[in-house]
Amino acid sequence: MANTANSPELFDALRSPVITGHNEWHGQTINNVPWHVYQGESGQVLQGLTANSINCVVTSPPYYSLRDYGVDRQIGLEETVDEYVKAISSVFDQVFRVLKKDGVLFLNLGDTYYSGKGKSHGIDKKSSKRRFGLRAVDKSGGLGEGIKRKTIIGVPWRVATEMSRRNWVLRSAIIWHRKKDLREFVTDRPRRSYEYVFMFVKERKYYFERQHLIANNIEEDMWTIDARPKSVNGIDTAPFPDELVARCLAIGCPPEGTVLDPFAGSGTTLRVGVTSRRESTGIDLNPRFCEYMVEEMKKF
Repeated sequence: MANTANSPELFDALRSPVITGHNEWHGQTINNVPWHVYQGESGQVLQGLTANSINCVVTSPPYYSLRDYGVDRQIGLEETVDEYVKAISSVFDQVFRVLKKDGVLFLNLGDTYYSGKGKSHGIDKKSSKRRFGLRAVDKSGGLGEGIKRKTIIGVPWRVATEMSRRNWVLRSAIIWHRKKDLREFVTDRPRRSYEYVFMFVKERKYYFERQHLIANNIEEDMWTIDARPKSVNGIDTAPFPDELVARCLAIGCPPEGTVLDPFAGSGTTLRVGVTSRRESTGIDLNPRFCEYMVEEMKKF
């Protein structure tokens, strides 16, 4: 593992950092709100965090068979949907452990189509990491699911169902209408303009501030939010917008609560959490993403 914690370029001028290892960064930002960044496999890192310590989780894991982020052991490139669902759900087993009894998880997931035709071609304006070679999901019969070509796989609901079998309580399937999205280049079906944000809890009673939705005249389970996120320079990831994270925290996290994103990417959840005066933790497997998050935090 690269010794990123000892990089002088990364930590020069970082405000009040306490660096505890080669893959951990801890510091404080405006109003002395603590933040933490961990580089490593989410499931393993989570095992080292304190049980029942997190109020709210807002995260968007890698989608199935859509992007290759160029790191070993990444989730999303499994040969089958079942392997992907189990890999994601196993990470959330550990999230379940660290979440407080009245905690809330917001899980954003997009879906994937099965082409069964071989290689796909083209240029994706959203991300150069979009996979255009032969994917497992595109191999003829590669899924082993007995579904026909051009079928939407239903990955988010497969994950949600598996997590419900693992003690999670699925309270809501929020529709995120992705306003001003870069639409798909398809002509033989409606182009998708939404994704799911699943709201999970551990117990029958949990923190939920519905008044925020009422006071701001927000449709309660369909959120129209601009899909264009804060500009990310120097890394190629797929961040969700600040407003989406802020809304999740407003309804699912008490003031000055603790926030976690186990698939932190560019650090949107970390940054929004800290600026809302909530102690926040981000975990990511990709060292470059972690470096980017720390660089962003030292701007405060």
